Amino acid sequence: MKVKSLGLFLAAVFIGSVGSVGFAKAPTETHEQTAGKPDLKATADQLTHTVIAPHLEEKITSGTNVLWCDTFQLAWNEFCDLAGGPIQMDSPPAMVAILNKRTASKEDLDQASYVAMAGLAEKGIFERIRSELGRKFGGLENPDLLNSVPQDGFVAYAYLFKELPFQWAFTRFHDYLTFAGYRVDAFGIHQYSVKEENEAKMATQVAVVDYKGRGNLIVELKTKANDDRLILAMVPPEASLGETIAMVRQRVLKATPTQMKEMTTLEIPVLNFDLFKTYSQLHGRSIHSANKEVDGGKIALAAQTVRFRLDERGAVLKSEAIVWGGIGEQLIFDKPFLILLERRDARNPYFALWVGNAELLVPVEKKPVKR
Repeated sequence: MKVKSLGLFLAAVFIGSVGSVGFAKAPTETHEQTAGKPDLKATADQLTHTVIAPHLEEKITSGTNVLWCDTFQLAWNEFCDLAGGPIQMDSPPAMVAILNKRTASKEDLDQASYVAMAGLAEKGIFERIRSELGRKFGGLENPDLLNSVPQDGFVAYAYLFKELPFQWAFTRFHDYLTFAGYRVDAFGIHQYSVKEENEAKMATQVAVVDYKGRGNLIVELKTKANDDRLILAMVPPEASLGETIAMVRQRVLKATPTQMKEMTTLEIPVLNFDLFKTYSQLHGRSIHSANKEVDGGKIALAAQTVRFRLDERGAVLKSEAIVWGGIGEQLIFDKPFLILLERRDARNPYFALWVGNAELLVPVEKKPVKR
């Protein structure tokens, strides 16, 4: 049977936490329950200084955000397995050869955090995907992309859901931080004092991993998810996102983390966005496959959503994708920096964002700050 359309569905990542809190307290609700609406909801083509990348070989250019989540790669891997090998097509875009390397994989994640499957509609793949989503996420999932496509043909799908809450909420700052000329919301600790009980609790969650100066530092924020890491690295970037990640991870590996010093200020921009990306360069292309049930099928939709929130209460990450058819140290992240989410001892992260401008940050005011 020749299938005329192919669906690959990749689940978007949601990292975040919610609520303005001026004192340390233990969160009592899940981020998903209290997340509310994103401050930024947009399609990729509405963003002028942000690239949503399907792989880690994306170049970093000055003043540009580069966002990657492994869901598209996970779905692509399932697609390859369904096709019986690397995806082949006539005149493929450059991304195909890179995705066929399968650099990121399920091995970078814990079983409870993702669903990645591919198959034919006539063999019940859509029902099996929904059953697995419900089993793992208990109704907290919202597979909008999966629900948006006709339930026929064949589909390769991945969904990732991560909650990384802090034990103690940091302080929310509404008019402290300037990033790339814009006033943006931030969270952290203002001039940490060990005599302040709440600040002392917050500070236990901050590890200064590697501090080389005001604009070159790596910090880990410790969450209740002990097997995951939330790393922020304000560093000079390498040429690509992947090379920058590798450099940061090497520094983390070699470093000896320390605790925050008294009178240190920690300020981190708040991010709260919901983005949608279509990989239109794949649309309409026929697949050559050893699997006769897939051979000749055309990609009708290749897309990914990323819902990400990071604030004073922690991080929640939800992602879906589809092919269907430091005065001592000052730890102030006011210059381009990298956000990494990864499992301890994993070969690759599962989320990376190079923040090169304020387009994805939560603004205090719309106009640039005058200098």
